[in-house]
Amino acid sequence: MSVADLDLVPELTRALADDALVVHYQPVVDLADGAVLGMEALVRWQHPRRGLLWPAEFSPVADRAGLLPLLGGEVLRRCAAELSSWRTLTPPVDGTPRQLLVRVFAAQVLSVDFAERLAALVADHGLAPDTLVLELTADVLATGSRHAPALLAELRAAGVALAIDEFAGWYGSLATVGDLPIATVKLDRAFVRGVGSEMDDDAVVAAMVALAHARGVCVLADGVESWTEGARLCELGCDRATGYLFSGPQDADDARLMLAHGAGWDTPVRQRAPDAG
Repeated sequence: MSVADLDLVPELTRALADDALVVHYQPVVDLADGAVLGMEALVRWQHPRRGLLWPAEFSPVADRAGLLPLLGGEVLRRCAAELSSWRTLTPPVDGTPRQLLVRVFAAQVLSVDFAERLAALVADHGLAPDTLVLELTADVLATGSRHAPALLAELRAAGVALAIDEFAGWYGSLATVGDLPIATVKLDRAFVRGVGSEMDDDAVVAAMVALAHARGVCVLADGVESWTEGARLCELGCDRATGYLFSGPQDADDARLMLAHGAGWDTPVRQRAPDAG
């Protein structure tokens, strides 16, 4: 750990105590109809000298200092409170519950009493089943691979839905997805970047989407930035997406406005609609 990293450790500890973490929200959009279905939570650290820091700048330090369970727990508590506040919003037309996706760390999930504390958090905030979605990175499942089915079953029993982040890294073992209680897989942005321009990437994405759908799993594309990417992903059967095509991260107030009133984008289906008649 460098000297600069060592300096960050006590500062991050104080930040957790002083409420200096900031949670922003980026919309999750239905690619077929443009509806904003929920949000993905993104944590930032408002550092007193260095400004707004992204997770890549401080989570490795938190990991080495053993602070990830504390950091992740604080983010989860804030997200549960925010998700609870969405109950005052006008319900979606089709009644689909809005979801909030929150990334969790291996050190956090694999702690002995995580599922128990998670269940208490869901109950304390009165969260509807499956509205809080935990994003599990590949290392969570790899670290406890033998015990993964039992661990995920415990988390599901706590009332949350589960998603796998960085889906590309799991391509070689996607057959196992159907054996786990996974609702969503996130398509890695490395594939999103090439879609619509690289036929090889299109073929891989189509295969991954088909395999996920065959197992009853929703596919969420991460980091969609252009209309071309969004349109091609829609054509390839991808269900949902996040990215700057739809909106950058928002503060909680603006995120609620988007949930209440916003459509995510002008979908290919909508653009073709005038010619259909």
